[in-house]
Amino acid sequence: MDCALLLNEAFTKVEQRKITKTKFKFDWQIAAIAASRNADIIYSEDRDPERCAARVGLKFQRHSALPLPPSARQQSLPLSSATTET
Repeated sequence: MDCALLLNEAFTKVEQRKITKTKFKFDWQIAAIAASRNADIIYSEDRDPERCAARVGLKFQRHSALPLPPSARQQSLPLSSATTET
């Protein structure tokens, strides 16, 4: 119910026709579910949910903008600098 109400309030009928119905509804379902579960933020690489998140008062963050923890960084490989001849 919340999702249906959000859809009607957020976009005009003309705007709704420009977006595929499946994509349009899916993005708003994510926002509605997150809001109903008291989430604080939505993480996604897709920019479309950003507008949805803002409409329901949630923060939005792209995965690629998150800092990489040191434990996840690639370790140095112990390679020898000397070359071997055959």
